[in-house]
Amino acid sequence: MGSVKVKVGYFLEDVGQERFLTSLVERVAQEKHFGKIEHEVRNATGGRGRVLSELRKFLRELGQSPLDLDLLVVAIDGNCKSYQKVRKEIHKMVQRSRCHIPVVCAIPDPHIERWYLADEEALKQVLNIQSVSSLPPYKCERGRYKRALRQTVRNAGIIPPLGGIEYGADIANTLDFYKVGKVDAGFKHFIDDLRTLLSNLKHSPSSGK
Repeated sequence: MGSVKVKVGYFLEDVGQERFLTSLVERVAQEKHFGKIEHEVRNATGGRGRVLSELRKFLRELGQSPLDLDLLVVAIDGNCKSYQKVRKEIHKMVQRSRCHIPVVCAIPDPHIERWYLADEEALKQVLNIQSVSSLPPYKCERGRYKRALRQTVRNAGIIPPLGGIEYGADIANTLDFYKVGKVDAGFKHFIDDLRTLLSNLKHSPSSGK
């Protein structure tokens, strides 16, 4: 069981997404008893426009020189657009290219920092503090959750040079999937889709390479 390996490619907006999502993928893959996870981050800068541009380029080149990837993770902050609308945009691009690599979409709305903050118990454990402020009510406001994350870390007596995203891996490895999924439907979609695709890979004839 543990000998099965998987290679995951990523198209992400920024380092905050990278630290959080690669750790989530690793955690779910371990849950599915994969032996080795290889992360290949193709893009983690430049925001939404850069993600879509690099993904288009990747898909165009895929037919000329196929890459040995088992799964693609594409992450775009929702920015107050509907989950289905953003997901449809990504999948339409992939389908037009006739890419056969399974794709899972991570669409935190409005921004990834909301996922960082969604489990208060995980934050308390990671930051080693007794209490944290509640997740701010949903509001489509630029920087709202970035400020909240930075302040949460500062309240723990820590000056966060990266605004709190330096704790992304630890939070992702500690949070309760069910609890965060109840707070944020986009998170639940991501975890459910990731589990399904990894299960399919695990039982595909080519698994275990």
